[in-house]
Amino acid sequence: MNDAVHEKASEIREALAKLGKQLSAGDDGELLVWVIPNRLACAHRPLRHHPVFGDSGRDLPPEAAPEVLKWVRRIKEDYGIQSMIPLISTKEIRHYAQLDLGAEDLIDLYRKNFEVRHIPWEDPAHRLVKSSETSRFKEELARVKADALRAYDELPKPVLLHCSAGIDRSSPVAAHIWVERASPERS
Repeated sequence: MNDAVHEKASEIREALAKLGKQLSAGDDGELLVWVIPNRLACAHRPLRHHPVFGDSGRDLPPEAAPEVLKWVRRIKEDYGIQSMIPLISTKEIRHYAQLDLGAEDLIDLYRKNFEVRHIPWEDPAHRLVKSSETSRFKEELARVKADALRAYDELPKPVLLHCSAGIDRSSPVAAHIWVERASPERS
């Protein structure tokens, strides 16, 4: 099963990278990648790859608020997303602090529109890498996989899972959920 998780995680990463390039180029025809059709999807955090406002470490300016609200509306109305599992950290949530979203913060905005199980997780790509970090990441990943699978089982479907870029956090977690709930080996 471990090989299936790695293979599926790579597939999700590639699909999210392709989606990120499309979004950065101004093509917002799609906002997410389905992992389990009509049950589990992955996306980037809102405007992460926007042609004007996008960047990994950039705080969004006040004029980005309508675009974030549009993203939330589209996720809900166009894709029928009922629930969210954001894997973003407090630092990433602060990128939205200057926006008037009609909510306390991004997670509160989500809660006003979806069932939410926020699993805060700092992006390992933004940490100093030390030999002890590899084992710490594996421990964190195991904990988050278990928490996300439990949340996925409890939440109304479809569920959107996202971190910031979809590389180090969302992809392996979504792949784990896929292996546990939808892979052909489970059928």
